[in-house]
Formats: sequence, structure tokens, C-alpha cells
Amino acid sequence: MGQFKYLHHLYIWNVVFALVCIPTSGKMIDVFGVPLSISIFYFPFVCILQDVFTEVYGYVQARKALWYLILAQIFSVLVYQFVVYYPPSAVMTNNQSFVDVLSAAPQLVFFGIVAVFLGDIANNYVLAKMKVRMDGKLPSLRFVASTIVGQFVNTAVFYVFGLWGILPIDNLLQAVLLASVVKIIVEIVMLPASLRLSSWLKQKEGIDVYDRDTDFNPLKL
Repeated sequence: MGQFKYLHHLYIWNVVFALVCIPTSGKMIDVFGVPLSISIFYFPFVCILQDVFTEVYGYVQARKALWYLILAQIFSVLVYQFVVYYPPSAVMTNNQSFVDVLSAAPQLVFFGIVAVFLGDIANNYVLAKMKVRMDGKLPSLRFVASTIVGQFVNTAVFYVFGLWGILPIDNLLQAVLLASVVKIIVEIVMLPASLRLSSWLKQKEGIDVYDRDTDFNPLKL
């Protein structure tokens, strides 16, 4: 990472967007009458950054960014549980508010980690393979195609398991499909910025990785 000037900035923002999802993704909002996690509006930026990682720096750097994200989420939920279980001061009358919000974190984080891991790996794999197969052409098509795969995998896993007991089961299929569509729309809206950022980084960093001989083992650090 030391030879790249901007890579650490992307790592930081990737972790930031992931961390804000932990205490907030349990809040449900109605979209066309279907309850969805409010994180549909900002979680897609994790996938957008993963696209940029893979497109510019290659699958290996994207995989490293994913592991940094996961470790940050694990550490944050440990802190949240310390906050929940440590006895409050007698002057604190709203401790239950912290308990109500943060006590859901372990379920959200555990299945959120599984969802992010599976979704991002699917996204990055598809994008890396398409880039090689298409010889770097049609980046818009590659970004959107990989997003469709990654977001559907992520949403299905998180909504079925992470929001179990929070999301009404009668709305599950609708919620998964609608949330996936909303996330994909967010990424499509941001596509011009994603492509411009990728092109700018390639020029500034002097790198444009093609994963022709890459080890795609997702568990490798």
C-alpha cells in the first residue's frame, strides 16, 4: 500500500461507510409501502468503493480492503457491547436508549459481515473476470453487472438473517428485491463519479491491474 498515494484514503472511506451501517441498519423505513433498512441509501457506497478497488488496484487490494472492513466491524461491535453491559451512572436516565439500539448490533454485525463478505467477493470476482474477458472495455457495463450480482447476494443474506425478527416475514421477498433495486439505482446514479474516479486514480497512481493470474481465494489475506 505504501507505493500508492491514494489507496489509504479509499480504505478509510470504505470502513467509514461500513461502520455507520452497524447502529443504523436496524431502522426500517417504508419504500412504496415495503419496509426496508435505511442503509439502502448509503451502504451502496461500500460496493462503489469495492468496484474502484477492483477496477484500479485489482482483486487482491479489494480483498484486503474487505478484510479491513470486517475487522473494523468486529472491533466496533465489541465496543458497543461494552457500552451496553457496563453499569450506567445513577444520573443517566436514558441508558435504555443505548441498550435498545446497540443490543441489536451483534445480530446485525454478524450477518452483516457474512452478507458484505459474500456480496463483495461476488461483486469483485465478476468485475475482475469481466475486465479481463472484455479487455478493459465497457466499464459502465462491468460496474453495473457486478453490482447486480453483489447487491442481490448481500441483500438476500442480510435481510433473511440479519433482519430476522425485525423485518416482517410476509414482506421478506418484496424487501429483498426492492432493496436490491434501490441499491443498484444508487450505484447507477453514482456511476459517472465512479468511472471518473477510477480513471483519475489510474492516471495518478500509474496502475491499471488486470487479474489474469490472480489467486481468487476469498479467505487469503
